[in-house]
Amino acid sequence: RLLEERLIVRNVPYRIYGGVNFYQRKEIKDILAYLKTIDNGMDAQAVRRIINVPKRGIGATTLERIQNFADYNGCTFWDALCNASQIPDIGRSLNKIENFVTLILGFKAKQEYMSIQELTESVVRDTGYIEYLSESETKEEVENRQENIDELINKVVSYENGCAEKGEEVSLSGFLEEVALIADIDNLDESEKQVMLMTLHSAKGLEFPNVFMVGMEDGVFPGYASIWSGDPSDIEEERRLC
Repeated sequence: RLLEERLIVRNVPYRIYGGVNFYQRKEIKDILAYLKTIDNGMDAQAVRRIINVPKRGIGATTLERIQNFADYNGCTFWDALCNASQIPDIGRSLNKIENFVTLILGFKAKQEYMSIQELTESVVRDTGYIEYLSESETKEEVENRQENIDELINKVVSYENGCAEKGEEVSLSGFLEEVALIADIDNLDESEKQVMLMTLHSAKGLEFPNVFMVGMEDGVFPGYASIWSGDPSDIEEERRLC
């Protein structure tokens, strides 16, 4: 932040990388969370993100009971949902949970015969996601989110076409892995005359004529977690990144 303020004072053009990029937008994270859950259900954060998107009335207390059941039985959050009838005091939420599980299982079945594009379109349509957005957002906001979702679908198509051209297998897992590797730094325009602000993780592997690293002090970089972990390899990892 201090560096940014100094650039502003000196009227130096700059661009921040690692802000809210395409894949950090709410609608994109929501749809991707559905696709991750359909793929394998191992990502508990993704499952929890969409269990009430659209609203299903599954409360915080119920979610806590599901998590406790998963922790006690050493299973995933998704597996706990699939066995919700065994969770003590789940009460009237059982029907809501079972409806959600049925929805996801339905998508899993479609995955067998649908392309990723068709599956993604089915998720948007069958969940009533756009209608859900319309309940709390303006028409213009919803249209913008719809455009972003359309762009996500375009990226799915590009992935599928790319695999076909290379003779590679098309899979939902493969697409999600590719998405995880994409960062907005990939869109860097080297012809732009400006200071680029980014994390060291974003800068790693790129070549710039000059690099200034700020925050090179104990507790920031290397971070306190690495310093006090007791594992020498943690500091070594910080040194490697540096």
